[in-house]
Amino acid sequence: MSERVAIIYNDPIIGKYHTIGEGSAVEGVTDSVMAVSQALNQLGYEVFTLALTPPLSVAEEELGKLDVDIVFNLFEGFDGWPESEAAIAMYLENLGVCFTGCSSKALRICENKAAVKKSLRSYGIPTPDWQVGYPGCSGKVSLKFPCIVKPLGEHASHGLSAKSVVNDFQALRKQVEFVWQTYQRHSLIEEFLPGREFRGLVIGNWHLKVFPIEEIIYNLPPDKPKLLTYSAKWVQGDEYFTGTSEQCPANIDATLKNEIEELVKDSFKAFGCRGYTSIDLRQNNKGELMVIDVNPNSDISISGGARFPLEAAGSTYISFIEDILYLAKESRGRKKSKNKYPLVEGVQPSVVSG
Repeated sequence: MSERVAIIYNDPIIGKYHTIGEGSAVEGVTDSVMAVSQALNQLGYEVFTLALTPPLSVAEEELGKLDVDIVFNLFEGFDGWPESEAAIAMYLENLGVCFTGCSSKALRICENKAAVKKSLRSYGIPTPDWQVGYPGCSGKVSLKFPCIVKPLGEHASHGLSAKSVVNDFQALRKQVEFVWQTYQRHSLIEEFLPGREFRGLVIGNWHLKVFPIEEIIYNLPPDKPKLLTYSAKWVQGDEYFTGTSEQCPANIDATLKNEIEELVKDSFKAFGCRGYTSIDLRQNNKGELMVIDVNPNSDISISGGARFPLEAAGSTYISFIEDILYLAKESRGRKKSKNKYPLVEGVQPSVVSG
């Protein structure tokens, strides 16, 4: 008898991709669910889909009714409540359900970009200097301009635009206020790195495989900061969408390739990730590599985050999905050895410098 797999995900109509005026990203949710569903069907699984809706109690009730062998976790958190991503994973853990991707612990710490930064720094992994911002904090900011202002708890480039890169205190105040008004969240204020930008997709539990490194290529007007904005990903026709592309494998020498791969693997292990994760890196003005974000359960849509690394590696999407399922089963059946990178938690919503 075929194994039964349930794909869980954000409801694309009432979820985060619709309510804040950024509806184009609905396509990303739909594409991922359809691509994974088709791959699972071809692998011989009996497939079910479940779109989760708030409140959390209703979502948990729906999950409790599932009668499946494994859950394919594409859930990314409810609108305005990024913490719900880890909460759903924890609920699955408490139910004893086998599910794909990272554990609730890894998802929880990566919800907070300041916690990510503090953890990276504590492990000796290079990352740009930062502070946590809130309205009225500009007098306490001591970073070097230019800086980038990001929502503290959002992913998928939500809240990122050309205005996110600021060159003075006035622009910084405006952007921090914008993030506060739009997301009701504190900001991550980070020194902006002007160099090349790379992304590394890694898969595994204890034995890690890094796919060919991807470089983000910018062909933008001189007055536009080189930045992977929300529009670059989702708004067709926008100058960032047309002026941003990917090159995979990146045009890099063996030394830089090895350095990126080591940082990617170190970051994966540091946060106790499992299954699959993507790591974002940039070079500073001296050419030194720094990790700028860790993305557990990253985009694996067939036309998005997984496309170019899989093509460059000569891998098929079906085999990639099969590997993700295998890793979920492997992590359930074997205890992980002691992690030499203890997680650092407890970052409070106040100004925390890096």
